[in-house]
Amino acid sequence: MKKTYLLFCVLVMSLMASVVSAEESKNDSNHYLLGMGDQIQILVYNEADLSMKLRIDESGKVLYPLIGELQLVGKSPTQVADEIRARLKDGYINNPMVTVTMLEFGPIYVSGEVKTPGSYEYQPGFTLEKTIAVAGGFTDRADRDDINVRRANGTLLEDVNDTEVIYPGDIIIVGQSFF
Repeated sequence: MKKTYLLFCVLVMSLMASVVSAEESKNDSNHYLLGMGDQIQILVYNEADLSMKLRIDESGKVLYPLIGELQLVGKSPTQVADEIRARLKDGYINNPMVTVTMLEFGPIYVSGEVKTPGSYEYQPGFTLEKTIAVAGGFTDRADRDDINVRRANGTLLEDVNDTEVIYPGDIIIVGQSFF
């Protein structure tokens, strides 16, 4: 009886941990800052003309109906929704309900000595190690100590380690070993 109860407790605790983990991962998009290549959906309740799906281009801005230019890059989906809500409320709609949802993250790029170089869809929580795995792993000629990351803003990180966090628009370059 005690073993059954103990097993039941362990099962319940692991189930609760997975629910908490799933909830945290769902909320990650609220901390994520939008970037070029991301696709979002803006929904304004009962206002079909103000609801839209769009992909963020290199300008990082969009012309939004009624309120004009809206900066998207560098803001979280929640911040964008709050800004749209505030600007629509200022003379256009009484108490607008606005949600901004991530539909697709911008790509990341992997080049050099990996088995399948190319572009890949970003997933929250990507590290260098996970990105290399998605690209098929290292080739036999890869220099694992010569991996650089060029950020979307142009910054170059040299000789990064496996735990380096990767973001949409990043280019991972795996160097070639001479031996």
